[in-house]
Amino acid sequence: MNVIDSLFWRVVDELRQKGYEMVQSPYPEDEIFFEAPRNSGYDLIRLYRKDVNFRQEIVRDIEEQTYRMNQLREAMRKRSLHLLQLQFTADHPVDDWEDLNGQPQKHQKVTVTPVLLNADTLQHDVNELQKWLNTSLTVDVEEAKRDAAEDVIQLKVNVLQAFDDQEKQRERERAVFQNGRPIFTYLLIAVQVVMFLLLELFGGSTNTATLTAFGAKNNGLILEGEWWRLMTPMFLHIGLTHLLFNTFALWSVGAAVERIYGSWRFLLIYFISGIFGSIASFVFNTAIAAGASGAIFGCLGALLYLAISNRKLFFRTMGTNIIVIILINLGIGFTVSGIDNAGHLGGLVGGFLAALAVRLPKQVQPVKMFLASIVLLLIGGFGLYTGFHSDDQKEAAAVNEAASLFDDKNYSEASKRLEEYVHQKDASAEALHIYALSEAQLGHLDKAIGFLQRSLKKDPDDPNKLYHLSLLYVEKGETAKAEDLIEKGLDQDPKNDQLLKLKQYIENTQTH
Repeated sequence: MNVIDSLFWRVVDELRQKGYEMVQSPYPEDEIFFEAPRNSGYDLIRLYRKDVNFRQEIVRDIEEQTYRMNQLREAMRKRSLHLLQLQFTADHPVDDWEDLNGQPQKHQKVTVTPVLLNADTLQHDVNELQKWLNTSLTVDVEEAKRDAAEDVIQLKVNVLQAFDDQEKQRERERAVFQNGRPIFTYLLIAVQVVMFLLLELFGGSTNTATLTAFGAKNNGLILEGEWWRLMTPMFLHIGLTHLLFNTFALWSVGAAVERIYGSWRFLLIYFISGIFGSIASFVFNTAIAAGASGAIFGCLGALLYLAISNRKLFFRTMGTNIIVIILINLGIGFTVSGIDNAGHLGGLVGGFLAALAVRLPKQVQPVKMFLASIVLLLIGGFGLYTGFHSDDQKEAAAVNEAASLFDDKNYSEASKRLEEYVHQKDASAEALHIYALSEAQLGHLDKAIGFLQRSLKKDPDDPNKLYHLSLLYVEKGETAKAEDLIEKGLDQDPKNDQLLKLKQYIENTQTH
């Protein structure tokens, strides 16, 4: 009797050490349920220590387990459930039972596969047990034979204590996700949707003027003092796809962060991350930008902080998934044009530092939190200082202002606004372009041609610049040069309406 008892608890303990998850506390009659590995073909594994003398006892137990599994299946809302039942018995039944052993017994949506194991079976062929479990085992039958009754009792106590410790660990893990309900997550999603509808109502979410009016990140306006544009972009989205992608990300990642950190900590992390994303975009990206991506990446940064503060918990619960999400998003950002990678990375760093400053609810450490807050302010302040004192940013602001002046037909002021930048070797193609157009409108055709040629050297594949330079050559009567540029432009964009019309105009003029 000691042998089969010892073997039962040795197998249970080995499966526990292999990482099998127990899904139910042990019963007094020595019954253990494990969640089956994915590659096993089963949903649950039941290890049951009870002697059986007659076939009918096996049949009754199958019927009982079928009923229990069906209730569990309905509670779990699974289509079907398959239980592998390994029963450890001192002796086999005295009547015929072999036709049941190892044969799936299916009743409606539940299948029970009973397997009887005794000391002789395990002694002669441990592979039998390994076959059913689909895993290697180091069960030592000879050592089990040497166990006295006291040894078996102690083994059982040790195994049950290990299970109890695991259950307490699970409770601590579950408690980490119970610090808050995702109230603010859902509120932020609602705000995003409302703002998107307003954008669509007042001109469209892809309209630059509408986005700017509602608070999109605009470097020129930030340089002019509209600092609030570092916060408002996180509520705006450019197009329906952008909104849907970020809403799903916020619903999944944001909700997890709010449950772990609590609602108020989550809100701090979210806004700090969004602002850090805007600061990084302000420093490294001159284009107009909007979206909650920086704040969402900040939530990912907060989860990475969890990986450092509680590495085991992180990788047991969500670690691999979060790392995959970060890598996928960064991969998309670096392979798809138009995505603000600076904002993403800025948000990731901001979220990590914010989590370091606010800490998990039960990790309040005032000195470390204060130091982390100082680091957060220093890095954010350094980013703002860099942005406001960057020559590239100043030029970008001048270009935006000159473009507005040009649209208002104030060509003289537009030209003056760019005068100090266009004579520098590293002047941007856009600055040179707008300056050249302004000079052309003022009648300085040769000067305009020279600056447009410089602009084209920096951006040789822009059909718009090719068209404007061709137009200036036509104005000067140098149609051959214009035709060469038009052909080059049409090679790049055969359906360009402006170039086609200009080509037709030249041909009509030459015919007449």
